[in-house]
Amino acid sequence: MYNHKTNFLRALALLILLPLMSMAYGQEETWRLNLKDADIRAFVTQVADITGYSFVVDPRVKGKVTVLSSAPMNKNEIYDLFLAVLNVHGFTAIPGEEVIKVVQQVDAKQSAEALGRFPSIPSEQLITRVIQIDNANALELVPILRPLVAKYGHLAGVAAANALIISDHASNIHRIEQIVNELDSPSKYEVEVIKLREAWVGDMVVLLQELAPDELGRAGNDSAARKYSVTADERSNRLILRGDESFRNKIRGLIVQLDQPSASGGATKVIRLKHADAVNLTDILTGVMGELTKESGGSAGGASTKPQGSFAVFADEGLNALVIRGEPSLMQEAEEIVAALDIRRAQVLIEAAIVEISDELGQDLGVQVAVGDESGSATPVLGTSFGNVGTSLGDVITAILSESVIAPTVGGITIGAGQRNENGVTWGVLLQALSTSAAANLLSTPSIITLDNQESEIIVGQNVPFRTGQSTVTGDGTTNPFTTIERRDIGLTLKVTPTISADGLVRLVVEQTTESVADSIEDASDIVTNKREIKTTVLADDGETIVLGGLTRDDYTVNKSKVPLLGDIPYLGRLFSSESETRVKRNLLVFLRPRILLGKEDAVAATSEKFNKLWDVNLDIRNKLGLPEVDSNTNVDVLFNPGETSQMD
Repeated sequence: MYNHKTNFLRALALLILLPLMSMAYGQEETWRLNLKDADIRAFVTQVADITGYSFVVDPRVKGKVTVLSSAPMNKNEIYDLFLAVLNVHGFTAIPGEEVIKVVQQVDAKQSAEALGRFPSIPSEQLITRVIQIDNANALELVPILRPLVAKYGHLAGVAAANALIISDHASNIHRIEQIVNELDSPSKYEVEVIKLREAWVGDMVVLLQELAPDELGRAGNDSAARKYSVTADERSNRLILRGDESFRNKIRGLIVQLDQPSASGGATKVIRLKHADAVNLTDILTGVMGELTKESGGSAGGASTKPQGSFAVFADEGLNALVIRGEPSLMQEAEEIVAALDIRRAQVLIEAAIVEISDELGQDLGVQVAVGDESGSATPVLGTSFGNVGTSLGDVITAILSESVIAPTVGGITIGAGQRNENGVTWGVLLQALSTSAAANLLSTPSIITLDNQESEIIVGQNVPFRTGQSTVTGDGTTNPFTTIERRDIGLTLKVTPTISADGLVRLVVEQTTESVADSIEDASDIVTNKREIKTTVLADDGETIVLGGLTRDDYTVNKSKVPLLGDIPYLGRLFSSESETRVKRNLLVFLRPRILLGKEDAVAATSEKFNKLWDVNLDIRNKLGLPEVDSNTNVDVLFNPGETSQMD
């Protein structure tokens, strides 16, 4: 009975003490620190024991510390107190991933901190933060906030990001953030549109930038350019202001004073052209600006959105300049058109090659026989005569009768035999074999440089007279015959109009003519010419060689004469026949290669290339004549020195 009662009392006591024990274990452990003139390294050791952190102490960290704590503190409060003590003595703690470094404050901002070990950042912890500025200028805030940052801290502004970079204690950075939030409040920026009545917006913007450089950023103040701006709406001749009320009031007052009628009622300006032609630009401007002035009136009851006023333009051909007069709005548009059109035009070097190859072959073979009676006349009694070989039968009989030598045919062989007996009977046999061959290779390479979209022409040849009429005037017993002639260029003609596209293609309108005087033709009353002409439009890449056209001609002619029946006898019939065979082949091709010359360097390179080829020819001639060599860089005129030209001729 006693044992049961004892066990019951023990269980009851345990139930009463269990909550009290739980409350005791639930309370956090606290410490009190009281040190007087203790070594700082001993203080670090004591904090390490309390917090459980590992410390690495810089050898330069030395001194005595005094800490008085009347209230108990937990582990986090002890560490915050530890940072405050270090701060007072010129040291600080930089937490890393594994250990905490105790260093001098001046070296702290070069080290990176790892704050993940703390549930909350200690107020005395030295950290680095980036504060973004939304409305104010970060660079303007730097001199204002710098006195608030510790001397061993860091403060800088980033203009590109409009932000601040601060290295300081967490509590001080929090204070600076509150100050920045107060200073970075948005101002009352608004946009205002002002319609100009007399002045031109382009000129007005320039004047306002000169009169208010601080607000409009002309003095290199980028922050002012972000806060304030004046934009020109040239289409409607309006100014768009953006800024606070004071800025807009200031600019509005300047605009009212400047937007006054012009004293002359217009403006006159002389524009010296660099590349364009003044006469052509005058026609363009007259047409374009004339249409603008017609549209400037607008419809009845509606406001015009076009620049208003009259416009006039005149060309000075001597100076290649334009004289324009009109309202500022029209003058501005005219100057933009002139600037867009007055540019250096590209050139095109066009190289052509006309190749003509001809080959002519001829073979003649004939036998002529004649028998004549000398007592009668020179006319043969019997004979064969073929006109498609060299010497005719009449020439043979005449030579026999006159006992002279028969002239052999040029270009072949002539074999003759004959006899005259005492009865006056004469006979003769003539065998002729001729073979001719002629070959020609004609190559012409004309080249010409022309402006883009400009027609050019080159002619190389002769000026040949052609008879166009003939008559005879008779009067007073006299006869006055006269003939009218017309001279015409005969030779090589190349006419080209190139057009350069944006992607580097060249469109060529080509007209190429090759004309020459032909040999005399029977039944022709005047000069006969051979003419070959090509008219076409082609596309070619820069530096690409293309073929424009060609002609291949093969003429084969066989002329055979024979005595009927006798000429058909195998083998023996060759004695009674004559055969002439002619074959003529001609090949004509025309090639073209355009090269785009965009700038001065391309034109100089093309000219140098042509001149160097000519110079090489000149050097070859000088070497053959034994003349001393000269340097091509000294003077181009040496090539055409009159004193040396006479020797070369």
